Amino acid sequence: MLSWQSCKIKPTHLLKSTLTLVKETIKMANIQLEDIGLIVHGGVYKEHFRTEPAFATHIQGDLSLHCTQLSMNSPHCFSFDVTDGSCSPHIALQSIADLLPSMKSKYALLCVGDDRPTKHSEWNEESYCFVAVIGMSGDGPRLVSVDFDDHQLNPNLTIRGYFDEQVRGNKVVESGTTTYAETKHEGHSFSGHQRWLSGQHMHAFHSVMHEHNDTHEHCIVDRSGKSTTAKWEF
Repeated sequence: MLSWQSCKIKPTHLLKSTLTLVKETIKMANIQLEDIGLIVHGGVYKEHFRTEPAFATHIQGDLSLHCTQLSMNSPHCFSFDVTDGSCSPHIALQSIADLLPSMKSKYALLCVGDDRPTKHSEWNEESYCFVAVIGMSGDGPRLVSVDFDDHQLNPNLTIRGYFDEQVRGNKVVESGTTTYAETKHEGHSFSGHQRWLSGQHMHAFHSVMHEHNDTHEHCIVDRSGKSTTAKWEF
């Protein structure tokens, strides 16, 4: 990871905030925007409850990054989303680790965040935006591995939405009960609160990771109970 930036955002400002942070992280990484050949977004972005086009393509389009007619010799950028609840950032990191070595460009953008679908939808969450430049080499923290664990998955815990005619807005209902895991930072391991969204998980961990100069693990436990653990070497 060559550089990263994150911030708390207003519920419907994910795209605007992402574009601002992208420009900052690219400057910090001392590369050019045109050097980016891969954009992966990990989070939930459903403008007006639509899942297409992918949010990563919005980022690429607003950056005007290699948005030209395709040919065999034209530069290009591959952009897509991955969505797996709060664990999405680690799925995105694994996707970059799998794809980047085989690409002509050796730099990727990791973008993480969750946005309120519309101003009429219920939203009691804290929204954060996280952006990082990932390279094949550099002096920053190195991703060692990403592990997946679903043995604590609770199939009885579901979250559904419905349209409330009285308030003319979308409501969220949780089915099932659970005791959410609190934030833990012990030794070489950090785990955020289980109710956090993906952007807040990344913001919180990377805000404290500079305190370490060895191997450190970042565990994300989703509300469903499944978890992912990214191991970083500093």
